[in-house]
Amino acid sequence: MKANRSRSRNSTAITNSRWLAYATAGAASAFACAHSAEGTIHYSGPINREFSYGRQTATFQLDQPGDSIRLIHFTTTNYAGHAYFGVAGRVGDSIVGFHKDCEYRLHSWASNLEEGQFISFQPLVPAHVALLTRAGNGCNGQFNRRGIGYIGFKFNNGSGDQYGWVRIQTRGNFSRNFILRDYAYGDVGDRIRAGQTSGNEVATDKGSLGLLALGAVGLLAWRKSRS
Repeated sequence: MKANRSRSRNSTAITNSRWLAYATAGAASAFACAHSAEGTIHYSGPINREFSYGRQTATFQLDQPGDSIRLIHFTTTNYAGHAYFGVAGRVGDSIVGFHKDCEYRLHSWASNLEEGQFISFQPLVPAHVALLTRAGNGCNGQFNRRGIGYIGFKFNNGSGDQYGWVRIQTRGNFSRNFILRDYAYGDVGDRIRAGQTSGNEVATDKGSLGLLALGAVGLLAWRKSRS
């Protein structure tokens, strides 16, 4: 009986060591995948351009001449705010967003992304311009609240699709003002996350392989506690 118990303990130890190996390999794979998914990220640096009362437009060049992003903001005499985001390339310009009725018309709207979300994984609206918010009943959009928000976009200068993000800070609604903090974009074939400023950042997206590896480690700890 004592020999049987010894064999049982050894079997459990081997099983746990295998789980540890699987977890370590999974974590290493997640790290490698995350690292290989990131290439050259072109970061604007701090811009902090404020858009206040009145009509204002700002354009920023991307990869090649003719590739650009643009923010448009204007307020009317009754303090009703409108704001648009635009992207321009040669072909395939799109903005992470959705379609929504506003004042009896179907408009393209930009989505407010969370930091760390992969831009290329999000639903894209094929459009050069999308609304951030618009004065009118039920036309606020996703950026009509205080805080930091991310706009995702895709452009193509003829060499392939490139993805990027813009970070803006709102004061509560676009009837007042908002600030363009910064932006970034990747080269052709690069994956870029909202808020990512360097290709050396290796954090994975939510629900990715990295979390699965952590789940294996958690399972190992649970098995040890049961044994």
